[in-house]
Amino acid sequence: MNTLFPVTRMLDAALNGQMNNLNEADGTRGRSPRADILEGEKEFRVLMDLPGVAHEDLDLSIEDQTLWVKAERTETVPEGFESRRNERAGHVTFSRTFSLGNAVNADDISAEFKNGVLTISLPKSEKSIPRRIEIK
Repeated sequence: MNTLFPVTRMLDAALNGQMNNLNEADGTRGRSPRADILEGEKEFRVLMDLPGVAHEDLDLSIEDQTLWVKAERTETVPEGFESRRNERAGHVTFSRTFSLGNAVNADDISAEFKNGVLTISLPKSEKSIPRRIEIK
């Protein structure tokens, strides 16, 4: 039983969409990286650990209100060595999607990748930011 399911549903509701896990079916090992989702007054932040992934092997895109995170990691045995035991995957693909809905201003999304951690800043749309209404 997945004890994180209620938490995932709560985070999903915060982003007004669905979080989907994708795994590649091309013979490589596919993984859906875990994500922390934070909510501030004016933005959401998504933090994802992508160990061993190079900046150039990371792809972040938006299509039809869906944020796509894709990455690859390839490790080879150094010259002069042979593999005696292989518990870590040689080629791994990471893939994750987030449905943005109307809560996020997709035009102003930004991302930073530092020390194997991807930080995605998702500014809230004006419609989703609470505001006070003046009473006359």
